[in-house]
Amino acid sequence: MEPEDLNQSDREILKVLRDGRATPAALKDWTGRSGQTVHNRLGRLVAAGHVEKVHGSGLYELVDDPEQG
Repeated sequence: MEPEDLNQSDREILKVLRDGRATPAALKDWTGRSGQTVHNRLGRLVAAGHVEKVHGSGLYELVDDPEQG
């Protein structure tokens, strides 16, 4: 996924994850996006290899920031 493929929701989620791990519920609260939007965008970011779910938990973390090249 290239930076130009990111939408505003993706950018907000990435901004939060740059500061550390977060649950989807926390991302929903911190970004003001709906739970469905957070779920969908996390799925895209995971599929692209930018975010991963921490094994055995509901936490997600940033592993490859597409905006940092």
